[in-house]
Amino acid sequence: MILIVDDERYIRSSLSGLLKDEGYKTETAESAEKAESLIKKNRYDLILLDIQMAGKDGITFLEDNKEALTNSTVIIISGKADISTAVMAIKLGSYDFIEKPLSPERVLITVRQALRLSQSLKTEQKLTSRILDSYRIVGDSLAIKNLVGLIEKSSLSDATILITGDNGTGKELVAHQIHYLSARKTESFVTVNCPAIPENLFESELFGHVKGAFTGALKDRVGRFQTASGGTLFLDEIGDIPPAMQAKLLRVLESGQFEKVGSDDTLTSDCRLIAATNRDLEKLIETSAFRQDLYYRLNVLNIRVPSLAERTEDIPQLVSYFLKSSDSGNEFEFSSDAIGVLATYSWPGNIRQLKNFIQQILVTCEPGEITVDDIERIRSSKTTDWANSILPDENRLSAAVRNFERGFLSDSYSRFEGNIAAMARHLNMDRGNLSKKLKALKIV
Repeated sequence: MILIVDDERYIRSSLSGLLKDEGYKTETAESAEKAESLIKKNRYDLILLDIQMAGKDGITFLEDNKEALTNSTVIIISGKADISTAVMAIKLGSYDFIEKPLSPERVLITVRQALRLSQSLKTEQKLTSRILDSYRIVGDSLAIKNLVGLIEKSSLSDATILITGDNGTGKELVAHQIHYLSARKTESFVTVNCPAIPENLFESELFGHVKGAFTGALKDRVGRFQTASGGTLFLDEIGDIPPAMQAKLLRVLESGQFEKVGSDDTLTSDCRLIAATNRDLEKLIETSAFRQDLYYRLNVLNIRVPSLAERTEDIPQLVSYFLKSSDSGNEFEFSSDAIGVLATYSWPGNIRQLKNFIQQILVTCEPGEITVDDIERIRSSKTTDWANSILPDENRLSAAVRNFERGFLSDSYSRFEGNIAAMARHLNMDRGNLSKKLKALKIV
């Protein structure tokens, strides 16, 4: 749908006729005020907007309706060739500026290009949204809210980031989130698993090599820094990088320059570097296993990913998420007691361990409700000593109570279809206290 905003009747009718002949649907408005009432009720793919009108002018219309025009492409039309006005309109988000008298050919070409670009941007936004959802960080705990805030802030910068945290906490997930929220989201995200690369091939892996540089170099190879140029390079488990490579990595971080193995030609890479580790790099520095200057260069921004034991209140959401993402997950449901029991375990393997545990339940249990007995049976069958990984009594009790309350009240809230008054009567609770409890537990 195209909206034509102009105070001249002839312009409105001629533009509407021209565009309708090309198969477009149009509506017209004789003033900015009329256009404002229309964009509140309807969504327009494109708006042809006159700058000089009686009452509110086009520039003021753009300034006053930034949010409402987020999903609409605007083309400015004006009888006065004013460069400063055109520049201002472009800064306010308009796509192009067409002078009057209007050329039908120019109008149609500009409209087609604007709509094509608009469709491309919408497709990109949908794709990015789907990608971000696949790397979604699940949870409402304070620890996760703080983490998400750091991710959003970090995505606005190109500074090097060091992500720290235990195995299985989701460090690579965080790196993906930062990339797809950044201005580099349309470029490559390249991962290097440092422990998996043989020491003698590390330099070639990062910087590439030319044919004949060493035995087995049968052809030129592009390195990861070159592949990631314009995008993001993620060095996973940076603490395992060979000492001999650390000085070369430091040089690239400082200058953006490197040479392929066997070549004297200097190349450059414009990539954003994100590194992650589960090791204590400061302790490695003390034993000379990691360069201090490289550590400072990597640790410009630091993001620590919390362990699952620090965010046990997220376990109900994580369980629900893993069930929904499983092919057979909709056939299972955890009882409130079972969810509470899961919170008493410290999960040394963190999110990865919880996910694997849920998968084991789906494979070994019959469809239906998963009970405490099911969980204990699987736990007792493990070769790992789960008892040594149980939270301290005080933490176990608080975690179990919190998760039981959340599961129990969530079930009750669903059963009463959100009627808090009826729910309070049934539970013999004060309505105000129940409402506060539901909000505190993120149920409403």
